[in-house]
Amino acid sequence: MRFWNAVVAVMFSAALFTGTASAATYYVSPSGNDANPGTLASPFKTISKGAAAALPGDMVQVRAGVYNQQVSIGSKGTAAGRVTIRNYAGETPVIDGTGLASSTDLVIFYKAAYVDFQGFEVRNAPHIGICVYGAQGIRILNNTVYNSQRNGIYAGYSALNVNSDITVTNNDVHDNVLENQFSQMSGGGWASGISVTITNGATITNNRSYRNHGEGIEVGLTNNALVENNVSYDNFSCNIYLDSSRVVTVNRNLVFNTGIAAYYRFGEPAGGIGTANETWSLGTNPTAGLIITNNIVVNSRWGFYYGNFEVGGGLTNCVIANNTFYKGWEALIKIDNDAHSGTVVENNIFDQVGGVMSSVATNGITYRSNLWYGGNAGSAAGAGDITANPMLANAGGTTAADYKLQSNSPALAVGTILSAVTNDYFGVARFGTFDIGAHQLGSGSAVTPVPTLDTTAPSTPASLAAAPAGTSTITLTWSASTDNVGVTGYRITRNGADITTIAGTSYTDGGLAASTTYSYAVRAVDAAGNVSGASNTAAATTSAITPTGDTQAPSAPASLRVGSVTTSAITLAWNAATDNIGVTGYRIARNGVDVATITGTSYTDGGLAASTTYSYAVRAIDAAGNVSVASNAATATTSAATPTTDTQAPSVPGSLRVGSVTASAITLAWNAATDNTAVAGYRIYRNGVFVATAATTTWTDSGLTAATTYSYSAAAYDAAGNVSAQSAAISATTAASKYHGARH
Repeated sequence: MRFWNAVVAVMFSAALFTGTASAATYYVSPSGNDANPGTLASPFKTISKGAAAALPGDMVQVRAGVYNQQVSIGSKGTAAGRVTIRNYAGETPVIDGTGLASSTDLVIFYKAAYVDFQGFEVRNAPHIGICVYGAQGIRILNNTVYNSQRNGIYAGYSALNVNSDITVTNNDVHDNVLENQFSQMSGGGWASGISVTITNGATITNNRSYRNHGEGIEVGLTNNALVENNVSYDNFSCNIYLDSSRVVTVNRNLVFNTGIAAYYRFGEPAGGIGTANETWSLGTNPTAGLIITNNIVVNSRWGFYYGNFEVGGGLTNCVIANNTFYKGWEALIKIDNDAHSGTVVENNIFDQVGGVMSSVATNGITYRSNLWYGGNAGSAAGAGDITANPMLANAGGTTAADYKLQSNSPALAVGTILSAVTNDYFGVARFGTFDIGAHQLGSGSAVTPVPTLDTTAPSTPASLAAAPAGTSTITLTWSASTDNVGVTGYRITRNGADITTIAGTSYTDGGLAASTTYSYAVRAVDAAGNVSGASNTAAATTSAITPTGDTQAPSAPASLRVGSVTTSAITLAWNAATDNIGVTGYRIARNGVDVATITGTSYTDGGLAASTTYSYAVRAIDAAGNVSVASNAATATTSAATPTTDTQAPSVPGSLRVGSVTASAITLAWNAATDNTAVAGYRIYRNGVFVATAATTTWTDSGLTAATTYSYSAAAYDAAGNVSAQSAAISATTAASKYHGARH
């Protein structure tokens, strides 16, 4: 673990809902506008806007293109109604941090809950690529994250018992921690490719983390975590690192170094799987309950190590079993002396090439039934050990298959039966007498592999046809889609907007207007939320209403009168007309020319010239097209545009929030205020005292004291000196100035 500048990026978003009557789908496109309704035809422009609109159960689909913007997500789904923010089917949206401020976390989840974020390319983050801060139930899925200055993916918080239930699955995380790309931070302070810290409950599975100038995968001050089925290679210092964490399972991971010196520390490649108890300002959490099994670790500084750094505390009730370790540049297994207890190291293959076999403590640790080759086990020797060539399929390779046992291996059926180990690296069940190492060749039977996330979209529905079925209905039919798991339904789009999701391959759309053309498309969905491409477009026109012989016009609207008048608008009102069937609307005429048709009995005519006289009349219409005679005429003159002294203060700045936080500085941001003339700037108050003015909607307060809470508010002012009321105050605490030595 290294020095961590606390990250706080506040976004005030949707309130907490416990349910939603009908899940909605919103759309985002680079060509959209945040003033749009967020439909497929009229999408939002920013992903943050889509996230703010989403309620529990809703989905935000993001179209392809480059989004050069910070994405702030405060969405609050529920366990039963998650919010999903994902790529539009078949497209890859790119979130690019080029040109953003240096402290910007590119995608920030702040106190969000139960949100899935998947299918994005996240690149060039000025700070962290994807940051999950003080959140619950967040799942980061199927993303590619690269070229971040610090972490590719980070989850954590500045206090205990807040961040929880975090999932990082199926991501490709590479070429991050660029702040250390020349190993200039070799003494400490670097970040990691994937880092989960100060969290209770984490799942890190099926990721590839490589060529990061910090650890590949880090779990720090975290309890109840699973690190499984990942590939971590060519990272700096350590490929998988567990620091001050408890009840963590590290299973079925492939770890290796290919020999790229740019990622070496002290002239050597990263350690394989490492553990320690470093210093944390939030307290100690000595390592305990680690289950490290079925991993393949190749060409590392140490294959497995425990370092007695800083706090110490040892390994308590840990199991290191059925792993295959090949070639350590120093000791293949290194465990420093410490207060170890109840820990076992068994059923492992240690195949050393050139280096020392072991450098281990023996107090509180039992070594047994391991296979040693290429050196003397030394203090790690134990009962049931074998000293022989393990006969690996292709030792020195960088695929898991290279470390399968051959049929003549001495490691077959000589291991200890362990309840903590049920399958091998390849998903084969272990029973009978275990084989030693990560591969079970003898007496095993294949089992269902660990499930992976379904990312395959269904095929596109074909042969969509539309036909009118009366004056108010249109019937749709199409051919069924296929899916690798199963199609669960079809989304119907009318005129570019989703209207419903059904299970079958036909649908009747009702409540339509007569003699009106409607356009439709259909997309298939599966249980994982994958959405197919849109079908062909099919259009149909509802039937015309058969004439009923209605020739009676409505009565004339009565008592047309003028309401309010300004320099540019006149408001009209009138009494409702009557009709033998029903009045459907009113036509407004200005100076003898129709300017609008409305359904109500009042109308504001805007965009008028000052000091100008206008004459109006209104006529009623019915469904048969009959038009009444005109109402009485009403005349009004717009007000003169007389200049006045500006005494109107701007509005209060909105949504004051905290951006990045370090040990000595806090960055603020807020929404722009408005003014009848123009806002000239903003006054900033710290702890109730005016401290500065700002011309824009961001400001950084520097020279602060570490681990100290400050309160802020902001007010807007205009050129006439009018000052708004102060915004609601917010508070932020500077980071503790702590340093993790990171001597691993």
